Amino acid sequence: MDVQPMKNKVFVTGVGMVGPCGNTAGAFWDGLLSGRNYMTPLQLEGTVGEAPPFAGQVSGMEPEQVISKRLFKKCSRFSVMSILAAKDAMDDAGWDLGTMSRERIGIFVGNNSGGWESARNGLRVLHNEGAPFIDPNLASNWFPAAAQGHMSLAFGIKGYSKTVIADRSSGLLAIAYAARALRSGIIDAAIVGGAETPLDPWALSFYNSEGLLNLKADSPETAYRPFVAARSGIALAEGAAFLCLESERSLRKRESTGRVRASIQGFGFTNDGQESAPHQESVTQYARAIRLAIGHSEIQPEQIGYLSLDGAASSRQDGIECAAIQEVFGGSASDKWAGCPKTSFGNTIGAAGAFDVALSVLAMNHGQLPGLPYLAESAPDNDLNFVAGSSRRVSVESSLILSRGRGGVSSALVVKGEGL
Repeated sequence: MDVQPMKNKVFVTGVGMVGPCGNTAGAFWDGLLSGRNYMTPLQLEGTVGEAPPFAGQVSGMEPEQVISKRLFKKCSRFSVMSILAAKDAMDDAGWDLGTMSRERIGIFVGNNSGGWESARNGLRVLHNEGAPFIDPNLASNWFPAAAQGHMSLAFGIKGYSKTVIADRSSGLLAIAYAARALRSGIIDAAIVGGAETPLDPWALSFYNSEGLLNLKADSPETAYRPFVAARSGIALAEGAAFLCLESERSLRKRESTGRVRASIQGFGFTNDGQESAPHQESVTQYARAIRLAIGHSEIQPEQIGYLSLDGAASSRQDGIECAAIQEVFGGSASDKWAGCPKTSFGNTIGAAGAFDVALSVLAMNHGQLPGLPYLAESAPDNDLNFVAGSSRRVSVESSLILSRGRGGVSSALVVKGEGL
């Protein structure tokens, strides 16, 4: 490859999550490895058309432990989840914001839907009661960048920040932007990840019109099954996953070089160039994103031991993903473990990439790969070595996280495990 590895390493020092499996990274990880399915019956009033029968839902949050009453009143649900997951990540990293320069810390968020419930409630008030009765916070709590702003208010963080909207690739792109800002020296540290709350009647109508959802599942276990013949679309989930990223300068200043969990390596992002590209063109562009990610890293293809897949659960998209992997790795693809952990709790769309990176980091730290519980054995028609069952004890050096999105966007990120 003609692309030189990126300089100025970016380290992952903390992981935080709020989601269907648990409301901290530790609880989420333990829940995921239990082999349970975390999708539950979805009952919403006001849905237009069919609604998915099951989804990954969050319960038991305790925002009052972190968020002031004044700020809480201004926040949509996805902002609340973002703040809680970010605090979990900062605690994991051992950050003391009082001793760090908050002007040198950034916030990067991947999101696709914004605060649907705030927008819907605001328009209902406008229609039924009139403009004078609209919540004055509506203008600043419904749009996708709201979580970034609310996190800044919650923690007093003032550095260069960005919100990314790129469908299921949003989370990976947010991490890539944060890594680039750290490498350029604009900031020394960042809170980065994704948040999504798509379980709202209006949001469901949108995703349903895209043909993404499995509307016919008869049990949680059949709601989301990519890479098998029985697949019939994704199941949605809400949640937030965030990482603490730091430059070497930040680590040395904090005297915390021993707290490194992983390093962010290379990133690749491509586009098919047309809404409905021919199958082979989509495969080519997806494969190009993978090659770019590897080419921008210090990792060789043979060092990648785990593939965290997008898992769109459609025959076309699953086929494109598997074919792109085969095009890049050839026969050695079967030497790598492949997984899609979100099949146990649902697809969080804009936050999916952040969840996948966070879980890949934890998997490398613990030497245990989350499995596909619905697979008794690897699906033979994909030529990939899937992790069947609840999990498998395997030590891998590096992971490749993959994501696709509407309009033919493809993204890939290489992460190297460093261990604590």
